[in-house]
Amino acid sequence: MRARSRVSGTATIALALALALALATTARAADVDPATMNAARALAEEGLDLFDRGQYAAALDRFGRADQLIQAPTIDLYAARCLEQLGRLIEASERYLQVSRTSLDASASDVFKAAVADAGKAYDDLKPRIPRLSVGVRGAPEREVRITIDGKPMPPALVGVSQPVDPGEHVVEAAWAGRVVRREVALQERQEAALALEFPVGVRPPIVLPPPAGPAPGTTQRVLGWTAVGTGAAALVVGGITFGITSARRSELIDLGCTEDVVCPDTPTTRDKLGSYNDLRLVPAPAFIVGGALAAGGVALLLTAPSSAARPRGAAVRPWISPWGAGIAGVF
Repeated sequence: MRARSRVSGTATIALALALALALATTARAADVDPATMNAARALAEEGLDLFDRGQYAAALDRFGRADQLIQAPTIDLYAARCLEQLGRLIEASERYLQVSRTSLDASASDVFKAAVADAGKAYDDLKPRIPRLSVGVRGAPEREVRITIDGKPMPPALVGVSQPVDPGEHVVEAAWAGRVVRREVALQERQEAALALEFPVGVRPPIVLPPPAGPAPGTTQRVLGWTAVGTGAAALVVGGITFGITSARRSELIDLGCTEDVVCPDTPTTRDKLGSYNDLRLVPAPAFIVGGALAAGGVALLLTAPSSAARPRGAAVRPWISPWGAGIAGVF
């Protein structure tokens, strides 16, 4: 990230006066009531002071509130600068571009014209600094794979295509046919990287043969029982895996400065990891409860099933569990 831009002393006063003048001009043109104009000016000046002190998140909030009251390129320009300092380079570049395309009347103030010109130059300077990432898929049809970057879905049209991302750590996941491949990548400014998400060839589930005509007494109940046991076991496995991942992610957050209750400072790194942690931590408990209930119900069905004396010799029904699912296999 570029070094902090600091404005102090006389420069802060000059900026505040320039922004106040711009707001006054906008307010007169739009016939905004004096109370709204005064509130917008106060928010913008507070944002300038916070920006000068390096409190960019708080400054961005003040500029955003001021922009809701009165739209001015000067406000949008400083909002973009806040985004840039926060490492949100993609949002910052779009904001700079938006300001640079502002259409001004010939009578517009020099402050507005300078803001539009500064935004255009900032956009040109920022664009080459944005990292780019290409995400490809192997071992699965591209159009059938669901890919997310930091939890946000990636359009299928971008598979294998270099796309801009913010600098920092990113989590890329691909889901297909019940399997999930997960990779982490850290990018710096101006860096380009390519990531291949590979689905290894695994054991396919066995084919379940249809039951014969006229099944022996209790066959249906046993099939349901084994199905419940197999599904419950799979749910317990999922609960165990996600519990392990959640515990590891919680430890990472604590190492990054979060409290034991996972209350974290607002940084790009903790924000990304906290979102992933919150998504995963809700999975283990329901998985254990549902898995335990299904397994217990399945055992009860198996224990109470009638004797199948009429089952053909060599017939057998058994559950199967694999990393990609669970079910029942039968030999009749």
